[in-house]
Amino acid sequence: MHEVVIKYKNQKTLKALTALGEYLGFTIADPQKKEKKEKEVYHINGIPVESGDPKIDMQALTSIFTGENIDAKTLRKSAWQRKR
Repeated sequence: MHEVVIKYKNQKTLKALTALGEYLGFTIADPQKKEKKEKEVYHINGIPVESGDPKIDMQALTSIFTGENIDAKTLRKSAWQRKR
């Protein structure tokens, strides 16, 4: 999909572009809103949690674990061992 940036000074121009977009079939996106969305970080008990990338193909990861006899219980035991 092609992308074009249009700079305007008057709010009437935006309204005209929006109406024209509905007629011609193009969308209007605000790049400032995208930046804010990407930078959102949530905190759970003081730990920052970033949202994952929805473009990742989860089916590609199944080949890594298939046939390895790895289940959640053994993964927890081997990966998250407490140091005593």
